[in-house]
Amino acid sequence: MTASHPSGQGKLSSFPFLTKAEFMGACHAFLDRIQAAGIERVGWSSIRLQRTGPALRISQSFNKDCPQENALTPHVEIEHALDSQLETCEEDPEALTRTFESQETLQIDYDILLSPTYQVPVLYFILRRSDKLLGTDEVYSSLVLDHYKKNIQSVGIMGGISFGYHPVSGTPAFFVHPCNTADAMRDIADGHDISPETYLIIWLGLTGNCVRLRLPSELFATAEIPENQRME
Repeated sequence: MTASHPSGQGKLSSFPFLTKAEFMGACHAFLDRIQAAGIERVGWSSIRLQRTGPALRISQSFNKDCPQENALTPHVEIEHALDSQLETCEEDPEALTRTFESQETLQIDYDILLSPTYQVPVLYFILRRSDKLLGTDEVYSSLVLDHYKKNIQSVGIMGGISFGYHPVSGTPAFFVHPCNTADAMRDIADGHDISPETYLIIWLGLTGNCVRLRLPSELFATAEIPENQRME
């Protein structure tokens, strides 16, 4: 049985901003929701709440050559794709070597923290190939969907991707700048009484989609998200 975290429910005290208690409650409630559904459903490697920060960390790996729109399809679909590749290789044995040499697995860690300045969540992330940290060019080519690139490069509605130092670990990291987050959340959810968890889910739908962190909409059918704002 999952624990109850009341501060993840109820109305926000100062929408579109979050207090530390509301952010913590939202993280706990969201973690409970994912664990109840099964992490394999979202295609992530892991999700955990780190006490330092505090930060909600989500990790995943993906094949760079897979179409970005299908990056988080269920494992069974990935297996079907591999079966198709193997059938092709039976006709051309050398294709097997070419196929697996061309595949490149990347790892990404996302950290969700509360900005003490902006009082909204901030998404930090690092992209790695094996143990090597990758730079700006790889981030845009591997993570950012084509239809988001123009807006995010020009500091669109959710702010652009910036590079700096992780506020907890002090290591180099990318982050989606929170300068426009409050305005975006106000435009989307104003007029609706939403809970901290619902706030976090809407925010993740906006920010995460820009950098390959996608959420299956059916997991959140009971999250009291305004109907026209549920993620596709």
